[in-house]
Amino acid sequence: SFQHVSNVLGTINPVSDIVTLVRSKASPDCKIVLDACQSVPHMPVNVQELGVDFLAASGHKMCGPTGIGFLWAHENTLNDMPPYMGGGEMIDDVEMEKSTYAPSPARFEA
Repeated sequence: SFQHVSNVLGTINPVSDIVTLVRSKASPDCKIVLDACQSVPHMPVNVQELGVDFLAASGHKMCGPTGIGFLWAHENTLNDMPPYMGGGEMIDDVEMEKSTYAPSPARFEA
């Protein structure tokens, strides 16, 4: 996890380069979370180009109310994650021996 833009120094981190370095040196399967609270309101952010698994931003930095924001996640990452709760429309198929989950975002609807 690291920040895209520093709110103290104004540094813009080279996200794609950092992601490539981490995946080549640490683990190609590690999950990378980007704090984009400072960057999203002030510059175009293309999550597909950044290569991160998760991106978080807060609403109040974009003149929204305090306490709201969003967490973006790569669709493949979401589909690989098990649901954290059961119920609602999160089940795709149920059999006697097993059940399968709906694709994201429905698997997290409980």
